[in-house]
Amino acid sequence: MDDGPIQEIPADGGMLSVTEKNRGKMDAGGVQSLNRQNTIALAKRLIANVKAGTGTLADGVMEVDTATYNDPVLYEKELRAIFDRLPFVAGLSSDLAKPGDFLNINEFGTPILVTRTKDGVVKGFVNSCRHRGSALVFCPRGQSPGGFSCPYHGWSYNLDGKLLGVAHPADFGPVDKSELGLVEIQVEERHGLIFCATMPGATFDLDEYLGEEMQQELAQWNIGELSHAKTGPIALDGNWKLTLEAFLEVYHFEVTHKNNLAQVAFGDATEIRTLGKHVFFGIPLKSILELETIPEEEWVPEKHIMFGYMLYPGILMNITPIIMAFYSLYPIALNKSGVRHSIYARLDMSQPENRALGEQTWDSSNGIVQREDYPFGITSPQQGIYRQAVPKFLFGRNELGLQHMLGVTQQMLAAAEEDQGGGGL
Repeated sequence: MDDGPIQEIPADGGMLSVTEKNRGKMDAGGVQSLNRQNTIALAKRLIANVKAGTGTLADGVMEVDTATYNDPVLYEKELRAIFDRLPFVAGLSSDLAKPGDFLNINEFGTPILVTRTKDGVVKGFVNSCRHRGSALVFCPRGQSPGGFSCPYHGWSYNLDGKLLGVAHPADFGPVDKSELGLVEIQVEERHGLIFCATMPGATFDLDEYLGEEMQQELAQWNIGELSHAKTGPIALDGNWKLTLEAFLEVYHFEVTHKNNLAQVAFGDATEIRTLGKHVFFGIPLKSILELETIPEEEWVPEKHIMFGYMLYPGILMNITPIIMAFYSLYPIALNKSGVRHSIYARLDMSQPENRALGEQTWDSSNGIVQREDYPFGITSPQQGIYRQAVPKFLFGRNELGLQHMLGVTQQMLAAAEEDQGGGGL
């Protein structure tokens, strides 16, 4: 039996088509919650960048020893100094819209179950029964409004993690249920995002982590209103820093993405701002010059800009009025990393047309990233620096995001070592 005709992938990976479809869904008034004065000022700066042919530049170039991507001792220090201390984003508030909605995440070694209680509070637990450790849920997301029951022996828990029932209780003697609830993990919901520690016992101060400027940026997007379209994992043969770096510069647009992103955006005119540990990217779309043809009071600048946010060490969000592309990066081993890639949309995903567009957007962006960013920016560089075959990298002035990331990583390592009394990590 024939498998049917082979469908050829268009040169642009289908991106131009989905970009046009998403633009057609934009509200004429844009995103009302955005600070209009700031957004207009950003648009003016980006138009000036386009005309000048340059974006934000670092003060100088930076040499990087490639051993930092291949050193097993350094890698273990990074895990403890960075990933054991900082939160990640488990998902959006809309992912847990109702009590019993849950997310099952196993990206940082500890299996994590995040859910919303009957009181509307988001909580996180180790996804492991207190009897003999079986996972309570196995699918990536779902709903269990009555709580969770172990599929191995039937022990049950409510949405607050409290142990409710023990199968054949007479065989266990007196059981103090208050001592055998699910092991809790710190979770905090803010700005429509669900921040989660990577392991039990780890704590974070979200105000300190985000900083005032990043909180102001996130607050204006009403991210919790976005609806989930599609998510998929990707495993990569590359150190976590190489994976992160692939998302922190637009220098590669004109070459790597000449058939897709470079068709719709002026990558070399990007504004880059460091916000504490984090980074903001304002990427002007090719349509931004249209603003000069209309009165300023009629401007809707967000229709002509891609807003990018990197929350160190591994959350990346590219936002336009309709679509948010979300990437959660995580280390797997010294030379292996992973990405949870999701698409969210400011659309009603119960409508088949909108769901199809959301999934098509994911397919397009995922295909472009896997065919172009990953082989050029992650997997082949990792091979090239094996045993320091290539001893140095050179970060240019137009790669401020890369330089900032390396600086923050060094600061985190130094701070952790100081906490240990200078005796190493």
